[in-house]
Amino acid sequence: MEGILSASYHVCPTGYNFQFDSTFMYLMAGLLMLKIYQLRHPDVNPHAYTAYIFLSLTVLIEVVGVYVQTIYFWILFAILYVIATLYFTSHMYYMGVISLDCGDILSDIALLQDRLNDQPEAPFTWTGFVFLVLVEVLNFAAAILGVVFQPGDFPSFLLAVFLINLLAYFAYYVIMKFIHGEYPYPITIFCGILTMVTWICALYFYFSTVTNWQLPAAQSRTKNTDCLVLDFL
Repeated sequence: MEGILSASYHVCPTGYNFQFDSTFMYLMAGLLMLKIYQLRHPDVNPHAYTAYIFLSLTVLIEVVGVYVQTIYFWILFAILYVIATLYFTSHMYYMGVISLDCGDILSDIALLQDRLNDQPEAPFTWTGFVFLVLVEVLNFAAAILGVVFQPGDFPSFLLAVFLINLLAYFAYYVIMKFIHGEYPYPITIFCGILTMVTWICALYFYFSTVTNWQLPAAQSRTKNTDCLVLDFL
């Protein structure tokens, strides 16, 4: 499905069908973060229904962002973004005391009030605390930058948010493995290096601006260059 929708964009790239190309990127990034979290915390992992509701709301926000580019949209998006960040980081800090399931949000608020009145002690660790602070700083900065600069390509902005959080959480996961003496096997190191090499190549071609769908077709063609691989075109 990702290949079909991506092809629908690349055959005739425009600002409106780019959302088809980026939709499954959000899904993959979100599911990867969820999988990494599930590996370490299988007992407090959210239900599949909750995960897909969150991802579907993300896609809905993306569609609105494609057609509505006003300061009011960016302010509303920033507010929702900050609330979601605080909710997720609170869940991670209190290790499941605050649930990620949609039906438990109201009970979570009451439970959190009771816990705060009782002055509970969170499962504090310096590594987890520093990581969550960095995550909040990164996401708050992204929300502020979105409101201030209001980038015209909202799907790319949202994709960057997902990728930054995915890479940050993956880096934290790897660092924690080394801290706790869980060292990777040689095959894991080989696959990791091979993955980074392919990422670098993919990013090179992704940022090679040989087209611009924000321009008319005639002007966009002036940016075309000879194919770099096998003289395909």
